[in-house]
Amino acid sequence: MSDDMSNAHTDRKTSKQWQEEAAEEWDRYADIWDSWTPDDSRDDAEEAADFLAGLAKGGTALELGIGTGRVALPLAQRGVRVAGIDASPKMLLKLKEKPGGDRIEVFEGNFADVDVKEDYDVIFIALATLFVLPDQDEQARCLANSAKRLKPGGRLVVQNIVPDMTYYQRGRQNDYGMTEPFRISGRLAGHPRLAWFEMNHVDPTTQMVKRTDVIMSEKGNRIIAATMRFVWPSEQDLMARLGGLTLEDRWGGWRKEPFHYDSRDAVSVYRKQ
Repeated sequence: MSDDMSNAHTDRKTSKQWQEEAAEEWDRYADIWDSWTPDDSRDDAEEAADFLAGLAKGGTALELGIGTGRVALPLAQRGVRVAGIDASPKMLLKLKEKPGGDRIEVFEGNFADVDVKEDYDVIFIALATLFVLPDQDEQARCLANSAKRLKPGGRLVVQNIVPDMTYYQRGRQNDYGMTEPFRISGRLAGHPRLAWFEMNHVDPTTQMVKRTDVIMSEKGNRIIAATMRFVWPSEQDLMARLGGLTLEDRWGGWRKEPFHYDSRDAVSVYRKQ
């Protein structure tokens, strides 16, 4: 084995190291997360809750990367007992401060570990959160560990963005926007108006995206950088299959829109074998 290949394995971060880095990275988003979304149409929490409640049937659900509870809270309102894992203590604090947040059990940690004692009817990953895991090994490990924590016949649901390489010119894409105070999941956000400029650099050979957000608000300005790795649907299916899961359905959104070659969203449902 070459030195480069050897270093690629020995230099991999441990689960704890990744959790600490993720906590630092996502803590910086915690106080603006609920009032900032680059596309208002992605405020699909109620639709996601309806979809997931239909699978859970009044049982239990675990969210990986629960954040501030965007999906978990409306899902709990539908009679599902919800728990969640997140690396960011500040995100979890925001969740607990919300009405109903005290009824959701939360665990601080690397969600790829799925380090819980209970088995669940449904485990779900929303809003492309699988992409924040640092590499393919960690993403595959997350799906395999999810399978271990599902009840027999339980489902893993993964919502991801389907990458469109035509958006990038020489590996770069820029976006910008502004938000007025708007409603999130039917509740008034009550946060300050925001303006942002988003810069992305993608390496298609590694599927890594380096993202920089310049955010301006009444509370001040900030620059936040994040690194993600996107996953193709077929790649995700292989990861799931190796982890003991079978693809049951794939939709173009939470409303069960048909999934086409030009769909930008993919909601995949895997069943424990």
